Amino acid sequence: MRKTLLAVAAMVGAGACWAVVPDEAPALVTSRIAEVTVFSDRARVTRVGHVTMKEGATRCSFSRLPGWVDESSVRVALGAGQPGRIADVQVQRDYLARPADEELVKAQAAVMEIDDQAQAMDDEVKVLDAKYAQVEQIKAFSMEKLPADTAVREVDIESYGKVVGFVSTSLSDIAKARRDIARQRRDLQPELEARQKKLAELQKMAQLEQISVIVTLEGIKGGVVDISLVYMLPGATWEPGHELRASASDPLKVKIASYAVVTQTTGEDWEGAALAFSTQSSEETSRIPELAGALLGRAGNIEQVIDGTDSFLQAQKAYEAQNGFWFNSINPKEDMADYYGNTRRQIETSTRTKASFEKIRIRGTSAQFSGAGKPTVRQDGKSIRVPIGEVELAAVPRIVAAPATSLNAARAVDLVNTGKQALLPGKVALFQDSAFLGKTEIDFTAGGEKFAVFMGVADQVKLSRVLDRQNSFLKRGSRNKMQVALDIGVENLSEADVTVELSDRIPVSESRDIEVYRVKIQPEAEPDTKGLVTWKVSLKPKESKTCRLEYTVEYPPVVLQDKSTSKSSYAPADASSQIMDLEMSF
Repeated sequence: MRKTLLAVAAMVGAGACWAVVPDEAPALVTSRIAEVTVFSDRARVTRVGHVTMKEGATRCSFSRLPGWVDESSVRVALGAGQPGRIADVQVQRDYLARPADEELVKAQAAVMEIDDQAQAMDDEVKVLDAKYAQVEQIKAFSMEKLPADTAVREVDIESYGKVVGFVSTSLSDIAKARRDIARQRRDLQPELEARQKKLAELQKMAQLEQISVIVTLEGIKGGVVDISLVYMLPGATWEPGHELRASASDPLKVKIASYAVVTQTTGEDWEGAALAFSTQSSEETSRIPELAGALLGRAGNIEQVIDGTDSFLQAQKAYEAQNGFWFNSINPKEDMADYYGNTRRQIETSTRTKASFEKIRIRGTSAQFSGAGKPTVRQDGKSIRVPIGEVELAAVPRIVAAPATSLNAARAVDLVNTGKQALLPGKVALFQDSAFLGKTEIDFTAGGEKFAVFMGVADQVKLSRVLDRQNSFLKRGSRNKMQVALDIGVENLSEADVTVELSDRIPVSESRDIEVYRVKIQPEAEPDTKGLVTWKVSLKPKESKTCRLEYTVEYPPVVLQDKSTSKSSYAPADASSQIMDLEMSF
């Protein structure tokens, strides 16, 4: 299939003159992959190369590209300052092998040779079956004739013995011949399967597409020219990851190193290519925002927008149908089970990354990162981690505790992204000096944006949250009345001073049927609109302190229904659930 993507006409006066294309085979472009931009579900590849040109119009070819190249994405350009111009670009689809190829013909002949041997064995079995039937007939006739002969005359024992011997020998020979054929067939089967497998692979290769991009150049007087080819193809993805490193000797600084974890099964190895990673949707067209005038009754200029979505879907289908065999044909010694496992994980990563990058797009932003170095990323789907940035940030460490949620206090750092690039959503590996603390996650953080990172459990802080039963009660009636007194304890087990941000909550009524009153907070603090109360508790070594919450709640009887809905006849679901949680304390 040939598809013209671009044709540049030389304008002569008011007419156009197409370049004259010579009939000889196009010259092969010696090229390498120089740049790759990886998106969530595809890659944009830039090949650069050179070709020795003849005087006049000349054709050259980028050959043996994977058959799932998105044809609508193909772009060709001459190097800066190169003489001549591009007159025509075409995409041709071909096959890695054809039925007439010598290797395929040999494989077909090899299978036919085994088939002929198997057919000969089948013929021998048919002859043996016929011989067996004849012997069985002789045997049956002899058995029927013996009683009759015995009744009318004396039986010739010698003659009868010869018949019996003939029958026995014949049956034995037939059985042995059958066993020999069965053994030969078993011995032949592995060779047949091997030849059939090779033939099937070559037949698949005969259906395995490859793409060539044929470029016609003109206006060049000979010599070597530089040329580049850009195209998109499925089979690649990446996701961001980070490492945060802190030091006990300098707790007011942290370093965050960002990485792109890239995998690809595009059918081409990326060796020595400059890598870039984008959160942008490759299906979108970015334009400068401008307001068009409302022109009525006038035929204005029409802007043509090429939608490559359908073209990429076709490329995706070709990738899904042919990719595994393409890889196996290029890397016959690789374990295909590992490859297919890598492919499945790549698809999972792509799905996850697309959803994550969509959230970034909703914020009205996108980001692109340059990878450090030029690592080799093979087409085997194995993950490669490529550095994409590092920044040192001022840190404000703090200890956060919410005993209503967890009796483990947490260490955290407050940060401001003062780096030149955004921090993408992803997992963060945490390190304190040389110790690995675990993993957490961060959301998208633009330049100048504040964020906090969990740094592990603060083991030196002990928490407690106890209901003071002497000053708490639950009375049921037409309106239930619950009085709650909570003691929230915090203790410093370390040998150094610590400050803990201790949080708890007061119920907030959003229903006229529920009343919350007699609220007492010790030490005094002002709850926010959600009822959250925060104390900054400073503790000396081995010191402990207690904060206290008291409040009374009146509400109609709560109807306990399905816990999955936690619905009440009188109160909103959230309020009903909170009240049930409080009641369970009594």
